[in-house]
Amino acid sequence: MSERAFDVHSPSRNLRDVTLCAVDTVNPKLAARALDISLSQCDFGDAMLIADVDAPTRARIEKIAALRSLAEYSHFMLKRLADYIATPWVLVVQWDGYVLDASRWSDRFYQYDYIGARWPNSSSGNDVGNGGFSLRSAKLLKALANDRFSIDPGAAEDVLIGSTWREALEAEHGIRFAPGDVADEFAYEYGVPRQPTFGFHGFFNMWRHVEDSVMLEIIDGLDIQTLASPRGVALLKNYCDLRKFACVRAMYRRYRAHLSVADVAHAFARNGLSDDAAREYVNICERS
Repeated sequence: MSERAFDVHSPSRNLRDVTLCAVDTVNPKLAARALDISLSQCDFGDAMLIADVDAPTRARIEKIAALRSLAEYSHFMLKRLADYIATPWVLVVQWDGYVLDASRWSDRFYQYDYIGARWPNSSSGNDVGNGGFSLRSAKLLKALANDRFSIDPGAAEDVLIGSTWREALEAEHGIRFAPGDVADEFAYEYGVPRQPTFGFHGFFNMWRHVEDSVMLEIIDGLDIQTLASPRGVALLKNYCDLRKFACVRAMYRRYRAHLSVADVAHAFARNGLSDDAAREYVNICERS
């Protein structure tokens, strides 16, 4: 498959102190793809896919039982990930977030125990950040495994790290969170990136980095819960705005196999569109 992300001709970046890791029992083949894109640019100390099934990848595979919910994923990342990491840092990637440009790596990232893309609606000091593409130190993983940190039901693991537990992690364990300007160099998620970054996260951003022909394959292979999630709906809106109707047709065809027209309109509305705007986007999809 042709990928823009592979079109980097700089030498492989030496990140031997970092383990590259994806944990995925929902879309493991796509997580393997994210690992391999990242491995094409960086020389990691270790690389692993933690999943319930095999998937073709250059990374080694560690088998676990299927994680059946966001809560189970969060528990694994917070309480069990430390058992798998032997390097001083781990770069956590997900199927929709990976290394974009290894030349944007900075060794000053090693000064911090946690770096993830900034959350735009969070206050300064609690805005770093996203876990889907994040650098975490072994020191942080060890601290998180402490019984002192009990997981709130339904809480996302990155929110617990970067917001709920941040003050205690800093005060009691000396955990260092990257400042916002460093996070902006490291990765982006929400909003238009203001500068080239080392990596990114977010299904809705993939149109920037993935050729349409490849995206069509991803859309066909993605589980429907992920495809019809708010992030998936945001991507569908982006494709409508960009008039990329082959991708619109592919996504909408899969939506309509599981959802009514009214359901799709409601999904657009839940993403912040007015009812009239939601209906117009559904009309675009119908016409495509």
